Amino acid sequence: MITAVTRAARRWRTALPALDRWRAVRSTLAFGACLTVVTAVAGIHYGVFAAIGCYVDAYGTRDPFPRRGPVLALLCAGLVLAFAAGSLAAGDVWAMTAVLAVVAAAATLFVHTLRLSGPGSYFVVLVSALAAFLPPVSLTETAARAGFVAVGASVSWLSAMSGRLVRPYAPEERSVSAALRSVAAFTAGVGQPRGDTSAAQRSACTAVHAAWAALDDTRGRAAPALRRQELDALMVRLETVLDAVQNAAERGGPPVPAAWAPGLREAAAEVRAGRTPGSWPAGPGEEGAPSPGGTAACSPPSPPSSSRPRPRPSHAPRPAPLPPRRSIGAELRQALSSTSPAPTIALRVGLAVAVATVLGWALPLLHPAWVAVGAAASLQGGPGRQPSQRAGARFVGTVAGVAVTVLLAQVYQPGEWATVIMVFHGVSRALPPSALLLRTLLNTPVALLLVNAVFPGPGLGPLAAYRLLDLTLGMCLGMAAALLVRGVPRRRVCAAVSAAVGATGPALAIRLRTGTPHAASGGTAWRRTGDLWTMHASVPAEEIRSTDTADRLWPALLAVRRLLAWNLLAGPAAPAPADGARVGGFLHALAEAARTDLPGSARIGSALSHSPRTPFPAHDPDLHRRLTALRSALEHAALPSPGTKPPADGG
Repeated sequence: MITAVTRAARRWRTALPALDRWRAVRSTLAFGACLTVVTAVAGIHYGVFAAIGCYVDAYGTRDPFPRRGPVLALLCAGLVLAFAAGSLAAGDVWAMTAVLAVVAAAATLFVHTLRLSGPGSYFVVLVSALAAFLPPVSLTETAARAGFVAVGASVSWLSAMSGRLVRPYAPEERSVSAALRSVAAFTAGVGQPRGDTSAAQRSACTAVHAAWAALDDTRGRAAPALRRQELDALMVRLETVLDAVQNAAERGGPPVPAAWAPGLREAAAEVRAGRTPGSWPAGPGEEGAPSPGGTAACSPPSPPSSSRPRPRPSHAPRPAPLPPRRSIGAELRQALSSTSPAPTIALRVGLAVAVATVLGWALPLLHPAWVAVGAAASLQGGPGRQPSQRAGARFVGTVAGVAVTVLLAQVYQPGEWATVIMVFHGVSRALPPSALLLRTLLNTPVALLLVNAVFPGPGLGPLAAYRLLDLTLGMCLGMAAALLVRGVPRRRVCAAVSAAVGATGPALAIRLRTGTPHAASGGTAWRRTGDLWTMHASVPAEEIRSTDTADRLWPALLAVRRLLAWNLLAGPAAPAPADGARVGGFLHALAEAARTDLPGSARIGSALSHSPRTPFPAHDPDLHRRLTALRSALEHAALPSPGTKPPADGG
């Protein structure tokens, strides 16, 4: 009996989302300090404005500190400007509509392009809409309110950056540790009878991509710190292991050594704890391991030993990993390119907010700002979820939050201090982004108590009822906007595929012609592949109805990444100018074909029928196999079956 209860408790704990307790403590302290101090000094109204500024703490929690600092600072400035613009437009419906639409579109473009972790542009729209639907005030009062919003945003910025004093490399270490765990899970599944490793492979590649992005976000002009160099070296070695495991999975050969998976899990625990692993699975190119094109007969990891030296980072020039570092200005310019999904997403959010603003003004609603907020809410947040799923989760969470607030009002009438909102606020920040329903449930009482503190007239009961009505209306408008502006245009998806394939051609051509990788062309190829990765992640999250677009993109994305991994990991070889020219021309033809339609379509198949035969580099048959996989991914939206032998004619 005790054993059964223990097992049930373990399953229950596993089902619960992981809590970030330290973040909850930081958020609660920052939120409570702003509300308490400003209320004591200037009154509850200004205390609420300072608390609104604390919404900045919803962003940037997974970003490394070197990137988190400047990007969050820009977000703080944008939040204050959005509040001031909304306040200045108050009282004029058309000015409010224009301001809120521009704020929603600009904030969506900013957050999406800079890959800032958090709930999208939701809180920026919330702050601007709250200011716009308040009664008009003088310019002096607007400046005072915006100043207190800036106080709250500044405190939240300091709170978000406080972890740098304790563990300055913690975000990168978490990302690298997650990559190690995902590759370990993929490794454990390869070669198992009746085992489908496609999901584990996708998870491993996604985690490795996220780890590279986290490391590259820390790069600056100065030489990286020793710890970041160690993490970079670990990721290069992890790439060799991942490449060997993928070779084994694609060829359907024998499983990789059984000791690899536990060795990688042990390494993940070491990195998570801030240490460098003492043992490592021998990957391709290392002692006792095959080359990148070999089989999976790699030697098992050595037993842990405290006397083993740490892996030394390589200082030799090599192509930039995925994706290479770009300035914030360059990333914002990339948002307007033909390969970016951001403009369509921003247009849809701006359109929904504009219509919601007009309706909120025209209808007899108690708190019309929530209509605009609801429209933005249904199209923001919830990573990997479609708008309909996000709207459903937010609706259920709002209903539950309203019920909790009404029940709370029966036993507790919050006064001016309403300290209970600090508890709700901190707990909601501890939840992961995937727990959208629970986050909404906990955030709803916070919003109601804050508004009730500023407008104590109607009481919590009517305010909660109107919250549910207004937010539901706004989410319906968001769904309507999602139907009118359908996801990401196909031409942008095709352009991203074509750009990634086209940039890979010069990188491989120079690699074959010279025998060594070229940093500039390789970095460009990784950057274009990173853009394709962003497109692949954005497409399913912006579709009102499920399509197979993301699934059709995945084989091409994986095939391009496999080519770039070969370019990065393969050892020096004799120059082969003729092979370089053939490979470059072949990939250029594939890139032109990819521009015509999505992978697997009849149009792209027709275009590929006129492309050159797949080159067969004499010195590396493995490259031919990877080129064949890319062609198959574009033509059939699928990779060749495991164990498939290349055609004898090289076609």
